[in-house]
Amino acid sequence: MSQPKRLKEITEKYIKCFDEDNLNKIARETFFVQRSTNKVSGRDFVELTSVEHFDSGIISLEGLSDILRRKSPESDITPQALSKKINSKNAVAFLERTLEAIYKEQVAPKLKKMPLEVLEQFSNVYLQDSTQIELNEHLSEEFRGVGGSASKSSLKIDLLYEATRHILKKVFITEGIYPDQKNGARVLDQIREGDLIIRDLGYFDLSVLGDIGGKGAYYLSRLFKSTKVYLSSNPGAEAVDLASYVKKQIGNRGLIDMKVYLGEARICSRLIAYRTPEHIINDRRRKAKRSAQRKGKTLSREYLEWLDYSFFITNVETKTWPPEIVGTIYRMRWQIELIFKQWKQLFRIDVMKGSRAERIRCLLYGRLIMIHIVTQIYAFSAGHCHCTMGREVSAVKLIQWLQRKGRLCQSIINNRLSTLMEELLNSLQRTFKTKATA
Repeated sequence: MSQPKRLKEITEKYIKCFDEDNLNKIARETFFVQRSTNKVSGRDFVELTSVEHFDSGIISLEGLSDILRRKSPESDITPQALSKKINSKNAVAFLERTLEAIYKEQVAPKLKKMPLEVLEQFSNVYLQDSTQIELNEHLSEEFRGVGGSASKSSLKIDLLYEATRHILKKVFITEGIYPDQKNGARVLDQIREGDLIIRDLGYFDLSVLGDIGGKGAYYLSRLFKSTKVYLSSNPGAEAVDLASYVKKQIGNRGLIDMKVYLGEARICSRLIAYRTPEHIINDRRRKAKRSAQRKGKTLSREYLEWLDYSFFITNVETKTWPPEIVGTIYRMRWQIELIFKQWKQLFRIDVMKGSRAERIRCLLYGRLIMIHIVTQIYAFSAGHCHCTMGREVSAVKLIQWLQRKGRLCQSIINNRLSTLMEELLNSLQRTFKTKATA
């Protein structure tokens, strides 16, 4: 697809998403707006909770009332009345539906994926991870935290991110105590044949990995220590002491690549183990010993041997991924950590003030709407620069450019998104000091 057509497609999709008639229709369907004389329209409320926070960070109710009054003089609503609107289940339902509508209108980039040959065979490359946001302890009934030294109340944002095209595929919002494993099972509705998913140990679930393979999709994960590993699918075979076995077999190469069967279901998988550098082994052992001492426990020889290695499992064949590169591919997972860092630094998504669950959800959905739009703009910019200039775009610099002078906020409010995108294209090489891709 040519860049002008792609540009037109993006702008038309988001102009449609912020179309006043479209948003007011959703507002009526969710009973956020129940009569024509309502002082806050659907579109005004979406803009108020999303783009108006993009440049200024956290805005008080008084500030929001003032913004609303300047946008629409007839919308003269007091901070108290606006608080009542935000702290309502109808407001939550309206913003949630709006976010869902934007996801449905998402434009899948039809540009070249990131230049990594080892990922070219996969239809999509998904990363999954989560981040916690601490909340007012008065919200502990609605959003239970993990407790202990952590907050009594928190929420979890679980993200499924397509890494080669920069797509926010799915966001799950749960209470902080909700296990990552359960969110891991949810992605089965999103995964298709030919896709790859990379996740950390918090999501480890053999039955889910088996289901991913059953769909004709692929996985890459670290191995959970308590997992029983067999060298044969024979039901009578005994589980192997993996660390001791690897220690005997690994040799001078420092790695081993073997076919194994995992758990009682004997899920066939490929296991790659690397001998870890000595300084990392020592660091792991120091941390493990401190943790054991706090709990009054003693570390076993088996556990200390386990710390000498990094274990990965995948169903990607050796001819596609030689064992030497598997650990490097797994480090792609840290890309999602950078995304969460940007969300917190540039979108203030970790600052959720309020003691009402409805208010927290409204603030969160509003920021996710904004994040989704910015991510789409970044995906387009990254694809354009890679295809036309062979260069990368700094996400941080792009976001700062969109924030500067209220560029993105004003373009959406004034229905001038297409003009902004044209300005962005003209500014990419000059403004963002892009670097050449490998």
